[in-house]
Amino acid sequence: MHSTPPERPGARSDEGSASVSIAIVFPAIALLFLALAQAVMVAAAHQVALAAAEDGLRLARAHHGALVGGRTAAIAFARQEPVLLAPRAAVAGTTVITVTVRGRAPSLLPGVHLAVAATARGAREVFTTEHTP
Repeated sequence: MHSTPPERPGARSDEGSASVSIAIVFPAIALLFLALAQAVMVAAAHQVALAAAEDGLRLARAHHGALVGGRTAAIAFARQEPVLLAPRAAVAGTTVITVTVRGRAPSLLPGVHLAVAATARGAREVFTTEHTP
């Protein structure tokens, strides 16, 4: 006859403890992964905004360049990249040109808006001759 050993009073079984551990740890790991992915999207959107601002600055500060041309170039550059949503640009200055590009980064959570902005500044190019300083 085959008998099972009697259970000791107060002894507990470890069955199911692994699944409980997974149930506790998995959401934390998933949340960490989502936070990392969101941080990558915000960083990518910021890099696009900065590159767009620099492109707009390059055109606006050029000799005979116009502020409107810099703004148009910055927005056109930003719209080529889908990671910066609703891009807007502002260009100001006479001797020092400032280009600011704003937009939103894509969000993994619906209804959350993550604003992104980047600014580039530079002196307007002025050509001189030996007779005009």
